[in-house]
Amino acid sequence: MKSFRRLLDYLGPYRFFLIVGLGAATVATLVQLGPPYLIKIIIDKVIVQKNLLLLNYLILALIGLYLLRSGFTTLRLIYVNKVQQGLILDLRNEAHRHLQRLSLSYFEKRQSGRIVSRVINDVEALQAVVSTGAVTLTIALVTLLGSLIILIRLNLKLTLLAMIPIPGLVFLVATFSKRAHKGYRQMRRRLADINALLQESIAGIRVIKSFRQERYEQERFIHKGGSYYRANMAIVRLWAFFFPLIMLASALGTVVVLWYGGRAVILGNLTIGGLVAFVSYLALFYAPINQLNEVNNIFQYARAAGERIFAIIDAVPEVKEKKGAIAPTSPLKGRVKFNNVDFSYGKEKKVQKEILHQISFAANPGDLIALVGASGSGKSTIVSLIPRFYDVTSGSIAIDNYDIKHLKLDYLRQNVGMVLQEPFLFNGTILENILFGRPTASREEAIEVAKTANAHDFITRLLHGYETEVGERGVKLSVGEKQRITIARVILKDPPILILDEATSSVDSETEILIQEALERLMKGKASFVIAHRLSTIRNATRILVISDGKIVEEGTHQELLAKRGHYSHLYQIQFQVENV
Repeated sequence: MKSFRRLLDYLGPYRFFLIVGLGAATVATLVQLGPPYLIKIIIDKVIVQKNLLLLNYLILALIGLYLLRSGFTTLRLIYVNKVQQGLILDLRNEAHRHLQRLSLSYFEKRQSGRIVSRVINDVEALQAVVSTGAVTLTIALVTLLGSLIILIRLNLKLTLLAMIPIPGLVFLVATFSKRAHKGYRQMRRRLADINALLQESIAGIRVIKSFRQERYEQERFIHKGGSYYRANMAIVRLWAFFFPLIMLASALGTVVVLWYGGRAVILGNLTIGGLVAFVSYLALFYAPINQLNEVNNIFQYARAAGERIFAIIDAVPEVKEKKGAIAPTSPLKGRVKFNNVDFSYGKEKKVQKEILHQISFAANPGDLIALVGASGSGKSTIVSLIPRFYDVTSGSIAIDNYDIKHLKLDYLRQNVGMVLQEPFLFNGTILENILFGRPTASREEAIEVAKTANAHDFITRLLHGYETEVGERGVKLSVGEKQRITIARVILKDPPILILDEATSSVDSETEILIQEALERLMKGKASFVIAHRLSTIRNATRILVISDGKIVEEGTHQELLAKRGHYSHLYQIQFQVENV
């Protein structure tokens, strides 16, 4: 019930529409209780007594009731669907908004397809609670109560006989609910698996085709689909077992009533119209019991989806903004200082893995700090700590003498720009991707930064220029073109601190020259941190930090480190020999 209580909180803004919708459903249901009684009168007072005038009046009354029911049903459909669509919109927005606040570690531990499944499919599943569950529950309860009152007034003895199957029905519904929830939870997981695999297959389609693994991927998809099919069929079998039993219990009640009522008519203790009316109301009475079981089925389905949605909304970011965090009014200059920084992955001591140990160094505006070392040595982790993608385990990082933990996250990250090894563009136009750096900038400003990033010439040669659609992840552009657009994006942001993670590692020599020229303009006057594997690109670095096993083992300029004939010199000689070969 916890998930449903939380769901009610989201219904607050739509309370009026929900009341109107459920009110319309209630009136339509009450109106539906009238026709069986009119039919009783038609049999007993019209047909038996041959009263044609009364027949006309009663037929008109029936038509009026049916029209009234149709009108209120239309009203119910409009207002309930308004609530349903609003609820889905709000829940989906809330889930997406919370995802944006979560730390990188959350996404690193989960497949993106599973997250997408929760935000899209599981939220969609919750609509059944409002569109079908709430309405059906209202109609069922009104019908159940209304028909029970009328049944008692018509014939108390027959009503008591009709109640015989009720304990059995309650037992069957309770047993089904307990088993169904486990099945629906399993089904939601299997659907998430399918979404995750599908998204992964689409993202890696080039690799799949290049390795000719289409059949392998198809087999994986068939396997996941089969698991989802089996989870669905487990629910179907459960439903197929319990639903006929519920129907049978209801039918037995009707049989008992017909047997006893038929005897009463033959003995003259009950009219034919009275028996027909009672059986009609009895059908109305049993129908809600079956409907309540369907509502329970819907609630179990939605409950499993709700648990998954609220698991996202309840997830706590590992990197939190401190209470009382500040955003200085004066712009940051970009003086960065690491002071005895240690970092480990994992919160619990038993699963912690130390990545960085006693990292200390400082950078001033205009400095170019290069980080070199073997893959996995901790270079990327060091620069990821500056914008607080992760928090240090011990020690501190300061910018302009402000501990970064005391700065507002938005403010901190606004002052840090990143150009990554794998340039990422959003599906949209080139102009939209450049303006992502500062959405309030004008088209003219975007063109100016594109010129600075050596991107303007190739953009203007495209058929639609700055309005060219780049496709998903920028698939319509080359790596070098994408990289220059990401550089333009950072130039437009104009942060005092720059992080460049192998920005030229995946391009040809000619493009590398263009990118290096753009980067030199970008880094002018800023504190820049460069992760480099090509040591030839960092000869002019203010300071080079050699990282090994999470520690700074050497520090100095290019010439100073060569003279030491240590780690850096060894790396440089190996790379120099490879380049010569």
